[in-house]
Amino acid sequence: MSKDKLITLSDEAEEIVLDKLRDYMSEEFDVDIGNLPAKFLLDFIIETIGPHLYSQVIDDLEPWLYDRFTAVLEDMHSFKKD
Repeated sequence: MSKDKLITLSDEAEEIVLDKLRDYMSEEFDVDIGNLPAKFLLDFIIETIGPHLYSQVIDDLEPWLYDRFTAVLEDMHSFKKD
């Protein structure tokens, strides 16, 4: 995958996902797909669903980060010398 992609997988992670994708297609649809079709399907899934998942992670993380940073700021203020 190019560096322009929003979501990239390491070579090892991609190989694991491709194996799982081929197994899934075989078990669920009785279709044996090769490496290239599996790669194209994975790329399509990442390009189509990836940005939505990425945005959802950001949305889910925002309140947690807000709480954490608020707590850090409160802790910092408790160290002030008056």
